[in-house]
Amino acid sequence: MPIFEYQCDHCKKEFERLVFAGEECDIQCPGCKSSEVTKKMSATSFMGTSIGTCAADAPKQFS
Repeated sequence: MPIFEYQCDHCKKEFERLVFAGEECDIQCPGCKSSEVTKKMSATSFMGTSIGTCAADAPKQFS
């Protein structure tokens, strides 16, 4: 259940959505209700050499 970032092609509003499998086609802009949206490329919050290490679990370097 990933969170994706979108931008409305009509009003240019940027927004995030938690998208379940099969719901990708039902995304609407929360501002103007347009279905013409583009999925944006976004950075991940993972760090380290293995998937599953979250940035919040990273060692504190500046104590």
